Amino acid sequence: MTNRSEYSLNNTTIILNSRNSLICICLLLSSLLFACTSTPPSKTLPQSKVAVSSVDHANYRKHLGSDVDSVKARLKQAQSLEAEKKHGSAEQLAQQILVDVELIQIKTQRLNVELEVKQIESSISNLNEELKWREPVQLSPLNL
Repeated sequence: MTNRSEYSLNNTTIILNSRNSLICICLLLSSLLFACTSTPPSKTLPQSKVAVSSVDHANYRKHLGSDVDSVKARLKQAQSLEAEKKHGSAEQLAQQILVDVELIQIKTQRLNVELEVKQIESSISNLNEELKWREPVQLSPLNL
């Protein structure tokens, strides 16, 4: 005696026995597993694109042109990975790009501050020289 269940759906009879039930369960579980393992499109990639464009101008290129070029190349790589549906790799690379862009911004700020400090030191040195030049000359008192 076989334990079978019959179901009707739009005049189609579906017979489920233990083997068919097992196959259906396996298909359902594998589709759920596949859905869980596939990574959604990168949410960070658009942010990294904006971040890269924010450092791709003269102020940053003047000091760190090779770093900017490197970040731009990696952005293209991340976009290619996204187009190939390698969302996990694209997301990871996009996050690295955001960190590198922030590092470029910090390095540029540091270099600008160092330049300003040198200018201030130069101004102070010039002022000290001017003060020495303007000091009254000490004349020896006249002995009368």
